[in-house]
Amino acid sequence: MPPARALQRPDRGGPAAPGVGPGVDAHAARWKAAVLLLEAHAGALRRAARRVSLCADDADEALQRATLILLTKAPAHPPGRLAGWMHVVTRREALALRRERERLLGAEVGDALPGAAPCPAERAQRRERSDERIRMLRQLKADERRALVLQGQGYSYREICELTGWTYTKTNRCLAEGRARLRLLSGGAGRPRGV
Repeated sequence: MPPARALQRPDRGGPAAPGVGPGVDAHAARWKAAVLLLEAHAGALRRAARRVSLCADDADEALQRATLILLTKAPAHPPGRLAGWMHVVTRREALALRRERERLLGAEVGDALPGAAPCPAERAQRRERSDERIRMLRQLKADERRALVLQGQGYSYREICELTGWTYTKTNRCLAEGRARLRLLSGGAGRPRGV
C-alpha cells in the first residue's frame, strides 16, 4: 500500500483540511469587508435600488441579490472602490428585477418612470392615510373645514377673507380652531401628516 499523502487543494496548493489554510483567511476577510460595507452603505444602496425599482419590495429583493453577489463574487478592491462596485451591482440587479416584473405585467421596459407606480402595499397604505384624513376633515365644523381646505390650496388669509366674505378675525379663528381640532383628532401634539 502506498504511503498516505496529504491532500492538496488544487486552487491554493495548501492542505485540504477544513478550517486550515490561506483560503479560509481570504474567505473570512471577504465576509468582514462585506459586513463593514453593508453597515456603512445600507441606506445609500437601498435608495439606489429604490430609484429604479417598481416598489419597495423589489428594491429590497435587488439589495439581497446584490449582497449575495458581494459575498460570492466580490473583486479584491479597496473599501472605497468596493462600495462603488456594490452600487453598480445593486442598480443592475434592481433593473434586472424590474425587467422581470414588467415582462410579467406585459409592459414595455421604460414605459413607466422609475418608481412612479407604487406597489399594492404602498397603494393600500396611501389609501388608508387618505381615508383617515377625510374622516378627520368631516368631523370639523363646515367653516373650519372650508378655511383649512382653502389654505391647503395655497390661499393667504386675506384671499380666504375675500373668497368667503368673512372678516380677518373669523378667518383666523376658523383656521386656528380647525388646526387644534385636527391635532386632537389625530391624537398628536403636532400637525397631522399630509393635512
